[in-house]
Amino acid sequence: MDKKVEASSSINEAQMEEANKGEEFAQAETFPSDDVTKAEKRLLRKIDLRVLPIPILLVGLSSIDRVNISSAKVAGMDKDLDLGGTRYNVVVLVFFTTYALSELPSNVLLRPIGVVRYLSILILAWGTVAMCLGFVNNFAQLTTLRILLGLFEGGLNPACVYLISSWYKRYETHKRIAIWYTCASIIAGFAGVISYGFSKMEGVGGLRGWRWIFIMPGAITIACVLLVYFFVSEFPEKAKWLSPRELTLVQDRLREDRAEEFDDKTSLRETLEPLRDWRIWAMSMLYFYPAAGFYAMAFFTPSILSAFGFSVALSQILQTPPYLLGAVCSVATGYYGDRTHRRSPFMLGHAVLVIVGFLLMGWGPNTGGKLTGVFLSIAGVQSIIPTVLTFMPNNVASVKARKVGIALQIVLGAIGGLCGSLIFRAQDAPGYRPGMYTAFALMVVFMINVVALTEYFRRQNKKADEEGLVIDGVEGFRYTL
Repeated sequence: MDKKVEASSSINEAQMEEANKGEEFAQAETFPSDDVTKAEKRLLRKIDLRVLPIPILLVGLSSIDRVNISSAKVAGMDKDLDLGGTRYNVVVLVFFTTYALSELPSNVLLRPIGVVRYLSILILAWGTVAMCLGFVNNFAQLTTLRILLGLFEGGLNPACVYLISSWYKRYETHKRIAIWYTCASIIAGFAGVISYGFSKMEGVGGLRGWRWIFIMPGAITIACVLLVYFFVSEFPEKAKWLSPRELTLVQDRLREDRAEEFDDKTSLRETLEPLRDWRIWAMSMLYFYPAAGFYAMAFFTPSILSAFGFSVALSQILQTPPYLLGAVCSVATGYYGDRTHRRSPFMLGHAVLVIVGFLLMGWGPNTGGKLTGVFLSIAGVQSIIPTVLTFMPNNVASVKARKVGIALQIVLGAIGGLCGSLIFRAQDAPGYRPGMYTAFALMVVFMINVVALTEYFRRQNKKADEEGLVIDGVEGFRYTL
């Protein structure tokens, strides 16, 4: 028995007693201790190439289908559909009602239904609705379709974060979520350029250019159902694209890192039990504040740039460069965050960057200064969000708590989107001062939340080190600060 333990460092003593009885041990035994590191590296590359690309593509497409309404607005939709006053704000706001309501049920249903079938249904539904937005003729039709779009898109983000975090160790997760989120944001960052191109189809098929801004991306989304069906990955316990011995290694790594459970058969009451934990709520609230800033910029950047004096074309095109800067900052943050095993210093630093950006946008000395503020605020928010999305799975050991916690976090992010959709009002142009004050307040409260939660986690880690406290029933588990 001892010889077999030495022959496989990836299998602990308790697992070995079971594995010695059957096939699982024979499979794991093909990874001798000297080769585990190399095997893990090869395995991680294989996982990266299979798990990340489809979620990146899907979130990028959903972001375009969600925010291209801002480009359609400045391309003539507001006049054709009479979206004066607060009507545009209402259209943006109603999306987030169903978006928020659908997120928690999404993660509850994801594992039982299966990733492939669930995502295929979602994409077909939201792609159809997104395309139909190009055929609306009045405010009521636009509002109804935006409600449906929120219903079908709402399950995507929590599903992607839950899926990605289920494949990697805690300190392998941040850079992957940053890559996922950033690459998707780069795709979304080209929404302005893409929308400008489609708007030039004015008159094609007898349709206004702004209608093609909805029709073409929606059709592309529908076409991607085939990619999802054939290439998206299931969870580790159901994935068929890895060999049995590779799956064994994946599961051993996750058990060692956070005592991962792969049998997630629980009742609805047990599934919702983590919602009684204040820590889940406190970590979830961290997404509310930057999400408000992100969606405020996503929906109103063209209008803000137009108020700065840029033409309609430039107002659409200039949306993209800030997102490219944000992409670089976000991936760099993910890399150094995983390397240093730290999250809160990066969240606080980027929050300061967002505040500086809004200060320049509101009180910059000239157009160049205001445009710099747009770059800084978008880059800061782009870097905060992947860090926050990693903070939750890093600090929750239980599978059922992580499943519900991630969903709740995205729900509160959607509520932040509701707030963000109301921050900048047409009547506040060109300074948008009330929106700037609101953004400052959100970032200050965000920083207080980060400091308070991190201090609590620090004290709990200290008790675990000095007094033998077992955190969440997992021996050796420590909070990520």
